[in-house]
Amino acid sequence: MEKFLRYSFDDEYINKFCYDIDKKVIEMHFGGYYDLVGDVYISRACLWVIKDWSDAKIREGNNPIFSDLNKYIGIFSLILYVKYNGDGNLEMLVNTLDNRYVTMLFKNPKLSLEQIT
Repeated sequence: MEKFLRYSFDDEYINKFCYDIDKKVIEMHFGGYYDLVGDVYISRACLWVIKDWSDAKIREGNNPIFSDLNKYIGIFSLILYVKYNGDGNLEMLVNTLDNRYVTMLFKNPKLSLEQIT
């Protein structure tokens, strides 16, 4: 069964970022998101969570080799894209506050999106 995302954060600045190494949780706060199902932009603060992955890898720039997530992770400022790749892994390209571009692969992550009032 092909996996797909119901929302997009492409080119949406991240207002708050938190990475819990021990619990395998990444939290990102946004000012809004694009609802891919309804084909509409939602201009409302939200929290997107990626957690409980079975494996996570990262690479910096055009480096062809993926390493342990902790090697290159930094504070995210912007998501350029997020998608499920051909292997069924969640793939995400982000720009960090120190202006690096990192690509991450998450195997079997749990995703949640919550609007914040």
